[in-house]
Amino acid sequence: MRFSYLDSAFLAVAIIYLYRAPFTKVEESFTIQAIHDILNYGIWNLQPYDHFVFPGAVPRTFVGPLIISTIARPFVSILSLIEGRNWSTQFQTQILVRSIIALLNALSLIYLKNSAQALLEITAKEEQIKQDEKRGGALRKPEVLLYTVGTWFSLFIMTGFHMMYYLSRPLPNFVMTLPLTNVAISWILQDNYQWAIFLASFTAVIFRLEVLAFCAGMALFSVVYRKISFFKAVKFGILGFGIGMGITLFIDSYFWQYWCMPEVDSFIFNVVHGNSSKWGVEPFFAYFTHYLRMLFIPPTILLLNLLGFKLAPTNMRIITLGSFFHILVLSFQPHKEWRFIVYAIPSIILLGSVAAAYVWENIEIKSIRNFLLVSLVPLSPLFSAIFSFCFLYISSMNYPGGEALSNFNLMIINQNITNVTVHLDVPICMTGATLFGELNQDVYAVSYDRTEDPETLKKLWPSFDYVITAQPSSQNFPFENATTDNWELLQTAQTYVGLDMGFLNEEIFQKESNLFTLMKDCFTSDVSIIDQAFNLLDRIILRGNVFFTYERKSRE
Repeated sequence: MRFSYLDSAFLAVAIIYLYRAPFTKVEESFTIQAIHDILNYGIWNLQPYDHFVFPGAVPRTFVGPLIISTIARPFVSILSLIEGRNWSTQFQTQILVRSIIALLNALSLIYLKNSAQALLEITAKEEQIKQDEKRGGALRKPEVLLYTVGTWFSLFIMTGFHMMYYLSRPLPNFVMTLPLTNVAISWILQDNYQWAIFLASFTAVIFRLEVLAFCAGMALFSVVYRKISFFKAVKFGILGFGIGMGITLFIDSYFWQYWCMPEVDSFIFNVVHGNSSKWGVEPFFAYFTHYLRMLFIPPTILLLNLLGFKLAPTNMRIITLGSFFHILVLSFQPHKEWRFIVYAIPSIILLGSVAAAYVWENIEIKSIRNFLLVSLVPLSPLFSAIFSFCFLYISSMNYPGGEALSNFNLMIINQNITNVTVHLDVPICMTGATLFGELNQDVYAVSYDRTEDPETLKKLWPSFDYVITAQPSSQNFPFENATTDNWELLQTAQTYVGLDMGFLNEEIFQKESNLFTLMKDCFTSDVSIIDQAFNLLDRIILRGNVFFTYERKSRE
């Protein structure tokens, strides 16, 4: 696989996103806890596994966590040898695991980019030979140049927010699912239609069943463009689905200790029984009118898709039409989230990259209109990068549970506190607190309680030395006498609550030193632009206390 300097920059940006927002949220909790359990307890001792205590509404597959854990195992062993048994937490392992997820997703996108570039080069050469044979002359320069498609694809990907932010996240959509769908797309570009359909179907039944709509779209348009017969498309789709069913049934039934196929069970629970609607419903066209517009800021890529479709070879048209077919099918489901259509995003970006390469390489700047059109191409990723920088800064504040747990652990270490019990409220566990973030039990003997059942919690309450909760006052604790105060507030954790519009209006837009003067000062200042940007954001963004850490006072 070809690897360029731009690909290295792509990986570096993914790691920057990871380190700016290292914590995880509730949607990622099953995968990250499952990876923790596999790495710490192995696959034969299931008794301590977290999913038996917190099973969730439906089972989720262990196949993805098993693959990530297998890849991570050698590196975890090396870390253990370096640090010995005196490590404070395993949070560095969480970073390692997320890095592996990011690497797999990034490599699949690079593979897709290379496949597309190779296809366009072959197509251009074939067209050139045909034209020259008709003219009876020597080989001439191609009439349409598209040499920079891969470059624009990388730039559009790495400057966009959503794809880069979630590239390392342990969501089921990104743990093996996105990499495998990207490989399937690449195989379509390589004329390997039957195995692309096989892989997409295989991926759907194990990891995310919505990929089945994506598989159906690719198969449908492969048949329409006569690249594969209907019989062969169905045969390889069923073959992939059947083998995938066998794998998920065998592996997941073992880990859950009852017969199950998680994605099938989830489909029945969420779609057939309609339980997903409890998380909110949106209009039929929301993916087209809201989510795609949200994913592409500015919407240059969407506009370029119209031109890109005219220029694209048949293989690329198949994956793009299949992607929009996938979005259309999922529009029938009332509950919508952008990550359900993430598998379609690379194809859309790829088509936009074709048009961007055409504009950049073929349009001569002979008029103001042409100048503006050509300028639009590099300005789009530039503006996208600026928006992404702001979104990343804000999004990194949305994990106060992880921050609260981290601050608590730091206090325990600094004050050399041992043999205590801390209760973590449900919102804490939903916003960043994971098993990887707990202190080494052998060194600190800190017990982390995550009990949710009120009756059980009432019995355990007297044993807690610390509580990390969303309650701003200990007077509101459920099992305390409101007239007494048995707890002392030690720490608070903050989250993003909004923008200081007063500062924007008074300090930037209405002062004599207006926005343009401010920009001029940024470039002439001795302080780096990045530091200035962070300082400015610190003044613009409002934070509020959301989680509170209490210590029980003397038990006299």
